[in-house]
Amino acid sequence: MHAIQQAKQQVLTELKKAVGKEFTPSIEDLSYPPDAKMGDLSFACFVLAKGLKRNPSEIATEIAAKIGPKGFVKSIVALGPYVNFTLDGAAFGDLVAREISEQAGAYGASSVGENKKIMVEYAQPNTHKEIHVGHLRNFMVGQTLVDVLRTNGYDVIPTSYINDLGANVARCVWAVRNVAGGVVPEGEDPMSFLQRMYVEATARGEADQKVKEEVSAIQRDLEDGKGPLLSTWKKTWKWSVAYIKSVFKELGLPIDVWYFESDLIGDAKRTIEDLIERGIVTSSQGAWIVDLESEGLGANLLVKSDGTLLYNAKDIVLALRKEEDYHPARSLYVIDARQSLAMQQLFATLKRMGFSKELQHVSYEFVTLKEGAMSSRKGNVIRYETFRDEMLAIAAKETASRHAEWDQKKVSKVARAVAFSAIRFGMLKQDLDRKIVFDPKEAMSFDGFTGPYLLYSFARMQSILKKAKGTKKGKEARKAIAMLPVERRLLLALAKYPEIVFTAGQTLRLSPVPQYLFELSKTFSEFYDQAPVLSAAPELAAFRLRLVVSTAQVLENGLNLLGIEPILEM
Repeated sequence: MHAIQQAKQQVLTELKKAVGKEFTPSIEDLSYPPDAKMGDLSFACFVLAKGLKRNPSEIATEIAAKIGPKGFVKSIVALGPYVNFTLDGAAFGDLVAREISEQAGAYGASSVGENKKIMVEYAQPNTHKEIHVGHLRNFMVGQTLVDVLRTNGYDVIPTSYINDLGANVARCVWAVRNVAGGVVPEGEDPMSFLQRMYVEATARGEADQKVKEEVSAIQRDLEDGKGPLLSTWKKTWKWSVAYIKSVFKELGLPIDVWYFESDLIGDAKRTIEDLIERGIVTSSQGAWIVDLESEGLGANLLVKSDGTLLYNAKDIVLALRKEEDYHPARSLYVIDARQSLAMQQLFATLKRMGFSKELQHVSYEFVTLKEGAMSSRKGNVIRYETFRDEMLAIAAKETASRHAEWDQKKVSKVARAVAFSAIRFGMLKQDLDRKIVFDPKEAMSFDGFTGPYLLYSFARMQSILKKAKGTKKGKEARKAIAMLPVERRLLLALAKYPEIVFTAGQTLRLSPVPQYLFELSKTFSEFYDQAPVLSAAPELAAFRLRLVVSTAQVLENGLNLLGIEPILEM
């Protein structure tokens, strides 16, 4: 049990004694006051007052009068309808610091997910297309979700499902043969070539019905594993998959299991035939659908009238394959909000088939740049590598301007950490239901709600610790030290970290983690300004140094959770 939980349990015990049998308070009834001056924990008397039909402020006053200082609780006061508790800085602070020191990188972890298997499907780019800025939110959300769940003790299986067939691939293969003659122009990057072919085929298909029919025929051939362009598909497939894996490796995405759409075609056709026999799939205007009108979900289109399969047909088989291969108790799909209806249709269809495992769509809104929305079909996407290089250039320029004495190798190493912190934090700091307009210069700021600001805070802590090397960290004076308000706030913030991680794992809301780390860094900045460490008297310096050590550890843990590499100096 973490320190903050022990403190809350003691407060609850005292509350139960004071309230009596009329009401049994729980952990959920405790909150944090909006102002640290009010106390550290708060109990609202509204529900109790409603049951007793009394004034909540009067009840709060009575409860506060019945509880005295004890253990972690230093003082109790009634403020209107609230009973507020102030924790003993010495006793509680010592427990928090010891817990962080002993657990180190494991601080914040829990075992709530022990023996529970979760499959997280994310990072699902199409082959025959470039990876672009729009993919990055999916990658970052999926990676952080995996890490948060693992920190909560779950057995997590990170899974990538690659769409390597379908109309978009057939268009590209058509253009490779009919526009480029199967040859990549000398000097052109293969993925840029495939992206250009996709855009060209899309434009020609919209202008010429014959092209559209040829593309459909190619798609049918590829699904059947035959046809004159199968070799072209195989060659371009190898380029695409090698490219996808290289990007995943660069980003450090944890992918344990790979599924490819092309491997599911045979099972998908057999499954649809079975569902037709069972009456779950029916014919509609030459196509095959699952009628979900009774559930307000319209028609789940599985097979088009030209005989080609749609995504949901293969997604059905993918769910069955996951169950057969890994038996997860729960499957999460990290897919953007525009696919919400398709996800609902998939889950409803699987339910009709008798599939009983828990399925959940982790939905997120899309990313745009200041220049506006992007579209692969129109060819106006910003390729990942172009975006990355722009961020690296900004970071390198800023780093070099701050450290003229550093050599190029050191500048490049720090710039890389700074740039990737900006990208990751920028993709994670907003709630998932909010669209992101990514501004590279704003994301790279060293002073604001950004990844570089967190790295700067961590580097500042490391600088203090380096200068304080050899300073006594004894415990003998801690009870005699009167804490400053900012020290109390920093201590309570450190104690809250396990709750932040636990709640993220239960709700799958990730933005509170980066928001917490930002607030922690801001509080540390105030501490840095108000509470000198190195110039303080020895006993006070030792106490404050312990706070710095604890804060650095918690910030490092949080950065690792977001996939951000901490650096020692900036």
